[in-house]
Amino acid sequence: MDKKFDFKKIVLGLNIFMVVALCVINFFYQSNDFNYTLKCVGSACFVVQGAINFWFALKSNTEEKKFYLIMFVGLVFSMIGDVVINLNFVAGAAIFAIAHIWFVFAYCLLKKYNLQDGIIGGVIFIGSALFILLFKGLNFEPVLLKWVCLIYALIISTMLGKAVSNLIRERNVVNILLAIGAVLFFFSDLMLLLDNFMGTLSWTGNACMATYWPALLILAFSMFFKTKNNVKN
Repeated sequence: MDKKFDFKKIVLGLNIFMVVALCVINFFYQSNDFNYTLKCVGSACFVVQGAINFWFALKSNTEEKKFYLIMFVGLVFSMIGDVVINLNFVAGAAIFAIAHIWFVFAYCLLKKYNLQDGIIGGVIFIGSALFILLFKGLNFEPVLLKWVCLIYALIISTMLGKAVSNLIRERNVVNILLAIGAVLFFFSDLMLLLDNFMGTLSWTGNACMATYWPALLILAFSMFFKTKNNVKN
């Protein structure tokens, strides 16, 4: 029992270390005009955190290992998208979309997809689509980027809708963490949209990164919390 307790505390300590490290990196990243190297290092932090928690799940006598694997894959694709989007927006958005799809798969392992999921996600997407299509402050050049953003909005709305629906269906800490992570991810992408296609608000880039990395930290931490609570004795 003591060994298991110590094992959990070590993994928790590693999670706390990665959270603090990424918060510090985020501060210097934004203070140094969004330095690309710091961005790459920062994104690696939540992947390392996810790898630690995936390893914790594998080493523990717990169920639903597919959930942890799929969550980790989603974190990896998020890191890749984060790195690539600075080089090519469309390619980065596509990789991020794949990351969101993986997260949706993980959420579906917790609760099977049902009509409520689709309704909530659909309402979120309709609001997002109307904003993209009708808000005059957005400037999409070339126009193809508007359709890229619409497809992306559909996918992340599905992720957010599924997270919120899961929380409505079963209120527990894991679903709360996954829903908070999804909300922050959605908000950070809204800020990214404004930063790239509006360009008149100086704070949107900061708001994007102030919520994006915390979103991934929370998603990664949900893996630890789920394992900690589900370990068989």
